Amino acid sequence: MKINGKIHFIGISGIGMSGIAELMLDKGYAIQGSDISVNENTKRLKTKGIKFFLGHNKKNIKNAHAVVYSSAITKNNPEIKEAYIKKIPVLSRADMLSELMKNKKCIAIAGSHGKTTTTSLVGNIFNEAGLDPTIVNGGIINSFSNNNRYGKGEWMIVEADESDGSFLKLPHQISIITNLDIEHMDFYKSKKNLINAFEKFINMLPFYGITIMCYDDKNLKLLINKIKTRNILTYSIKNKNADVLIFDISQNKLKTTFKLKINNKINHSSNYKFTINSIGNHNILNATASIVAAKLNGIKNKHINKALTNYVGVKRRFSFIGKKNKSFVYDDYAHHPTEIAATLSAAKSLKNKVIIVFQPHRYTRTKILINDFVKVLSKVDYLFLLETYSAGEKLIKGATSKDMFSKILKKNKNTIYLKNIGDLDKLMKPYTMNQNTIVFMGAGSISSIAKKYLNN
Repeated sequence: MKINGKIHFIGISGIGMSGIAELMLDKGYAIQGSDISVNENTKRLKTKGIKFFLGHNKKNIKNAHAVVYSSAITKNNPEIKEAYIKKIPVLSRADMLSELMKNKKCIAIAGSHGKTTTTSLVGNIFNEAGLDPTIVNGGIINSFSNNNRYGKGEWMIVEADESDGSFLKLPHQISIITNLDIEHMDFYKSKKNLINAFEKFINMLPFYGITIMCYDDKNLKLLINKIKTRNILTYSIKNKNADVLIFDISQNKLKTTFKLKINNKINHSSNYKFTINSIGNHNILNATASIVAAKLNGIKNKHINKALTNYVGVKRRFSFIGKKNKSFVYDDYAHHPTEIAATLSAAKSLKNKVIIVFQPHRYTRTKILINDFVKVLSKVDYLFLLETYSAGEKLIKGATSKDMFSKILKKNKNTIYLKNIGDLDKLMKPYTMNQNTIVFMGAGSISSIAKKYLNN
């Protein structure tokens, strides 16, 4: 391939693809791409001079030296088919990310939940310490107003996506695994296959590598106890046998102070105090994993604390987006019961009544986890349940939003099934007359619904 030639991205509007496209542009390549829709990512790429084709057509790759495709693109895509005919190199998103990582020292952050936030935290700490890291994230990092950062330093910090097994392609020296829930069964088919994939991910580490894992997660605990051939550092709020123990957690408005007892396994047998500009135990765990990664690389506490106290989060992670009358409105990406529980806990700590507007995401997820959804959503003060965002899936009987509503209503009478989104403003109005916390939650089109609601 021609050095610094033209690379064509199929599905460039996606959050992951857009980030890698920008990094390749920053490295000096000519970048172009196609997608079936235009979004904020596309607009951002256009402002940087990246050529965009609306729709997929074999003519789009006429002058390309390589083609990169996202996991949402099928092999019968006309651009991929044309690339094969013309013998143009074709790579998956993970393949291209792996190429970028080969020339850097890398930290890969994996896990069912919290990896985007943790990637952001590690990136912010390393940046504050002057290490000029390259960052590839699955969400918009508010401090950079972007989901990626091109740095000239030796470190690269990457969110490792397990949803399609592509995290097994990413070379790294340090890994963080935040938790392991039973997710993405459309790809893995069984719990055993999913857990085996995480075991492979850990064993990918070189002999000198280190994986940082949460001891409070039951599935990770099984792997921690099983794997004997890799260096593992554990962190915990609950387990005193962990290498890093979190204690004395104290919340003050939207900041949380906590202490860490770090044993001499990382040559820092002492207690340290940190403050993060965030709330919720899940964020304390994410911050702790980030601190451990930083201390392994000799970053001083003053840099860590400054990065944490100035942390402004990731877009759509309990993000405050405005006020509606007297109520405070937030936007959140939670779409799995574990994530919902974490966000709900953080929201309740604000001491207001909590109103959740939830859009279920995928029928397959609902089918597998419907009882867990019912359990956590039944604890909401007031719940508005929207139609399922199918993400292209066919309807599954017994796994619809209405099925979920029927079960929740038996436990929580303050639940409304909202088939017509046009009725949202009228039905929500009484709840906005007091100082309540309203959270729009889900992984589909719910963020757009939230913005439209605020503007009505």
